[in-house]
Amino acid sequence: MITATPVPLTPWRAIARLARYRPGLFLLSFLQLVTWNGLLLLTGWLLQQVFDALTGSRPAGLDAVAIIALLAGAEAARLVIMWAGVVRARTTQQLRGLLRLNLLRAQWRSGGPDAGRPAASPGDALSRVRDDVDDLLALLDTAMNVAAKIILATGSVLIMLLAEPVIAVAAGLPLIMVVGLARLVRPRVGRARRAFRAADAAVTSLLAETFGSVLAVKSAQASGGILARLSRLNEHRRRTRLRDQLVTPVLGSVNRFMIDLAVGVVLLLAVTAVPTGSLTVGELALFVAYLGNLVWLPYYLGRLITRHQQAAVALDRMAVLLPPAGRAALVAHRPLNSAEAEPAGSVVAPPLHRLTVAGLTAVHPSGRGVYDIDLSLDGGTVTAITGPAGAGKTTLVRAVLGLLPSRAGTVTWNGSRVDDPAGFFTPPRSAYAPQLPHLFSETLRRNLLLGRDDDVLPDALRAAVLDRDVAELESGLETRIGPRGVRLSGGQAQRTAIARALAQRPRLLILDDVSNALDVETERDLGKRLATVPGLTLLVITSRPATLARADQVIRLDHGRIVAVEGVAAA
Repeated sequence: MITATPVPLTPWRAIARLARYRPGLFLLSFLQLVTWNGLLLLTGWLLQQVFDALTGSRPAGLDAVAIIALLAGAEAARLVIMWAGVVRARTTQQLRGLLRLNLLRAQWRSGGPDAGRPAASPGDALSRVRDDVDDLLALLDTAMNVAAKIILATGSVLIMLLAEPVIAVAAGLPLIMVVGLARLVRPRVGRARRAFRAADAAVTSLLAETFGSVLAVKSAQASGGILARLSRLNEHRRRTRLRDQLVTPVLGSVNRFMIDLAVGVVLLLAVTAVPTGSLTVGELALFVAYLGNLVWLPYYLGRLITRHQQAAVALDRMAVLLPPAGRAALVAHRPLNSAEAEPAGSVVAPPLHRLTVAGLTAVHPSGRGVYDIDLSLDGGTVTAITGPAGAGKTTLVRAVLGLLPSRAGTVTWNGSRVDDPAGFFTPPRSAYAPQLPHLFSETLRRNLLLGRDDDVLPDALRAAVLDRDVAELESGLETRIGPRGVRLSGGQAQRTAIARALAQRPRLLILDDVSNALDVETERDLGKRLATVPGLTLLVITSRPATLARADQVIRLDHGRIVAVEGVAAA
C-alpha cells in the first residue's frame, strides 16, 4: 500500500488556500485593485486625445472640452474606487481571524492529530500569533497588488508598442535589474526577519512572565535585575529591528533609482522622437502618464520577493504552534463565529465504573519517571497517591492523562482501551487541578466558569468549601483576583481551582496536592463535601494524613515504582 506524501505548505500554497476561504470578498478586493489600475490606462489614453485635439495632430471624435470632462470623470471614479478599499480591509480581517483561530485552536486542543505543540512561553506564542500572521497576509496583499500592476503594465506596454516599440522596450529594462537584485538579497532578508522576530519574542516573553510574577519579583527585590535584563533585550531587539528594516528600504531605494533612470532614458528617447514626427505630443503625454505607473512594477516585484521570504520565516515560526503532522492546519477553513462543541458543563458523561492502568512507563524530560505501573480504581471511590518528593507522583498522573507521552502500557476506561489519553481525559469525563493552578486576571466568576453556564456554580462552590469565602468578599463573585490570583490567599486559590474543576461536572477528578495550603478544619470539610458529589471518583496526590485516612485506596510510590497498595486493592 502506497501512502501519499503530504504536499508541503509553502507561502504560495498558503495564500492560495486563504484566497479560497472567502472567494467572494477576495474577488471583490482584486477587482477593486484591477479597476483602480485599469482607470489609469483610460486616463493616459484620454490625455493623449486631449493633446492631440489641442495640437491638431490627429482628429478626435470629441472636442477638447468633452475629453477633459471625461478625464475628470475618470479621476473621480478612481477616487470612489479607492474608498471602496474597505472591502480589502474586511477581507484581511477575515483571513487574520482565520489564521489566529487555527493557531489558538491547535493550542487549546487536548490530544489527537489536531493538537498543537506547546509554545516556549506565552510571550513567544503571542509574537507568533500576532506578528507572523500579519507577515503572511502581507504577502497575499502584495501579490494582489503585483497581479493588478501586471495587468496594468501589459495594457500599457501593448499601447506603447503600437506607438513606439523602441521606447516601450526600454521601459521594461528596470524589471530585469530589480528582480535580479531582489534575488541576490533574498537570503539576507530571511535571516534579518528571523533574528528580529526572535528578539521581539524574547522581550514579549519577559514582560508577560514579569507581570504574571509581580509578587515573586517584589518579594525577591529583583526589579533591578529584571529591568537590566529587559534593557539588554530591548537593545538587542532595536539592533535586529534596524537590520531587518534596513534591508527593505535600501532595496527600495535602489529600485527607485533604477526606475528614475529608466524614466529619464525613456523620456529622452520620446522627446527626441517628437520633432521627427514619429511621436505626437499626445503620444508623448500618453508615455509620460503610463511611465509613472508602468515603471513601478519592478518596485512591487522586488517587494513581493522580499515579502515571500518574510512569509517563509513566518510559516516556520507559526509551525512551532501547530500539530507535528503538518502545517495544513494553519489554513484549514472553518467558521469564525461558531463554537466547535458544547460547553463541557452542559454535557453529562457516562458513569465511570472502573479505570485500569497496566504496565505504564513514562519518563519526564528531567530524566525522572514511572516504570511498569499497575493500578485500578473503582467508580465512586477515593484513591490517594503518596510518596516522598521526587517519587514520580505527578509524573504518574500526567502520564495517565496523556499530558506526558508514555513509552509503554495501557489505560482502560470501563473496560475499553484509551488510545488517545490526552484527547479522552477531558471534561466532562475528567478534570485536573494541578499543584500550581493558573488563574486569570479576571473576576472570580469568570475564572470559575470559563464560559460555562452559571447554574453549575452553587454546587461547585459548596463542594470546594469556597462558598463562605465568596460571601465575605466585598464584590463576591465579581471580585477581580489579579494576575495569577494574587489577591487570593493560597488556600483560596487552591479551592478556586477545585471549584473550577467541579464546575466541569467530571466523573473523575484528579487533585495534585492542592490542599497543602489548607488548615485542618477546611481540609476535613473539603473531604466530606467531595464525598457527597454524586458519581464522582477521586484520584488525589497528597501527603496529608487526614486525606490518606479517608482514602479507600492508598498507592505508595518510591523512585517511580509502586512499593505498596493499601485499602481496597490490597484486600
